[in-house]
Amino acid sequence: MATLTRRWSARIAGAMAGAALVVGGTTGVSNAAVTPPPGASPFDALGKYGVVTSEHPDTVGCNGYKVVGSGTVTGNRINGTGTWSQTEDACTATVPGKWDINGKLTLTQSDGSHLYITYHVSAPLTSDPMVYPTGTFTITGGDGVFDEAVGSGTMNTTVNLLDKEHVSAALSGSMGFRWQI
Repeated sequence: MATLTRRWSARIAGAMAGAALVVGGTTGVSNAAVTPPPGASPFDALGKYGVVTSEHPDTVGCNGYKVVGSGTVTGNRINGTGTWSQTEDACTATVPGKWDINGKLTLTQSDGSHLYITYHVSAPLTSDPMVYPTGTFTITGGDGVFDEAVGSGTMNTTVNLLDKEHVSAALSGSMGFRWQI
């Protein structure tokens, strides 16, 4: 009960501070939502999944693919084996000579709790079927045990363009909760 009381007290204080910043006209409040608070701890996850690709409708601005992926995830903050579910735009026209990939990822723990993540990775365009997109991810929130989760880190992916059933991605960074502040 004491933990729940502290959690709600911290939420109310955070909401009041955020409201004061908005009323005062200060920008940058959105950055507070994704920056791990003091006391954040390591976050590591490994996704193993398959993908389905379709031609991106924007053949000029993107000239790439819509990608939908699903599979499993394990990690130090994931209870047991969870599910990995992603959507992304993999474009070749936005950055010359590179895959430019922006996506949204949902990790679902066995108890039904969700962790929401956005990411941006890139890789050189080559004739090699093996592609290793790297970049960053941002934890944008969650529900259940991941309620008010925030964080960020690096993302390293391994893709064989000839085998869309065996893709992997490693996320390494930190995660905390807004109410920890």
